[in-house]
Amino acid sequence: MGLRLHLGCGLVHRSDWINLDRHTADAADLLADAILLPFPDRSADAIRAFQLIEHLGYVGTTYALHEWARVLAPGGTLQIETPDRDATLRAALSQHHRESSLPWLFGLEERGLTHRYLFSADELTALAARAGFEDLSAEPAPNRSAHPTLGLTARRALDTPQPRFVNRLHRAFILAGLVEPINAPEHLSALEDVCERVADRIQRPDQDALFQLFSASVRYSPRIATCVLDALPASSAWAQNDLARLQRLAAALDQEQFLARLACRWRTIPKLPRTADTAWASLEREISVYLAARLHPGEGLDDVRATFDAATACPSPADRTVDVFCRPALTKLARRLTARGVRAFARGDLDRASRILEAALSYDPAPIWARWNLARVYRRAGRPLDALEHYEALQAALPAGLRAPFERELDAVTGRDERADTFDVPLADPADLLTGAG
Repeated sequence: MGLRLHLGCGLVHRSDWINLDRHTADAADLLADAILLPFPDRSADAIRAFQLIEHLGYVGTTYALHEWARVLAPGGTLQIETPDRDATLRAALSQHHRESSLPWLFGLEERGLTHRYLFSADELTALAARAGFEDLSAEPAPNRSAHPTLGLTARRALDTPQPRFVNRLHRAFILAGLVEPINAPEHLSALEDVCERVADRIQRPDQDALFQLFSASVRYSPRIATCVLDALPASSAWAQNDLARLQRLAAALDQEQFLARLACRWRTIPKLPRTADTAWASLEREISVYLAARLHPGEGLDDVRATFDAATACPSPADRTVDVFCRPALTKLARRLTARGVRAFARGDLDRASRILEAALSYDPAPIWARWNLARVYRRAGRPLDALEHYEALQAALPAGLRAPFERELDAVTGRDERADTFDVPLADPADLLTGAG
């Protein structure tokens, strides 16, 4: 008989179950994280998680469902109870149940008791189905007018390579430190893209599929590629010498600061907001050819490798901060640099401000704050032609509410109206200033 796991038990101890909780040992047999269970694959027959997933958030629940599917044996049962989002919102707005339902909506201001996300029935069943569950039923629990509760029951589907691989891959991402599900990183979409891109290929376990798996994942990060290789289902068709060769290459690329070099290459490619997608597609092709040169040395691509290595030989300190090479991570880096550039501008350090803002735009040319501030820095530094170049690049991207002050500044730069006096004042999105590094 397999294990029966009572997750997030809190103060409720169920006999004949293993009771687990992350925060309190009062009723728990074991202190453990529900998203990273200390049990082997297919070792449990039943999992019960009552009033838990609302504390995990959307991403945390997604990863938890994949982890529970990993631990459950095929045919194992899952029971979930959680606040019903739609009914809880209605109760919170009603006169009769408002006071009693607000804690049900938001949780309590105690460690582990705040509510991060509430689910609808359709949303929760869709997440569970993607994690490998079937026979799904989500129904409101009866007689819970003040605390409307959604109950979900499901059965672990029979093992198939794709969902089992993704379940193991999610766990590998957590163990590798690539994602902390409770605090979703900006590169989460890239990790899910990796899961989708590689899951289809594992059904054809041959050498070509293995190299495609590697190429599709290592361009995001050598650590991601290592996770993919480690999560592969056992198959004699995955030649061990090929696996070992790719694992060695992933380790070598990590040692060579491959992510910093990719960020360096992206930063040095000329681009404007309207051309960034084209530049990214071009870089993707360049990466593919470079990886082919690394995988097949001496087959006519040595010049390609030498050219790429030379172009990426001097990563900047900012390049080295990239954890996963994807557009969202580069956009976040650009926002941090913009905040730093604005602070330098406000202090009157125009040289430093221009360098930092130029770097921000090299990672993401789209945000208006970096470009507008750089135009103002150039105007204040007596470089009107450089300022004009950036004002012109802004014209197509500005929201209507910013059009009037922008037009006044543009008129001042071109000499049509010299009354504008705002060039000494930096512009910034307050959210960026609050989150940016000093």
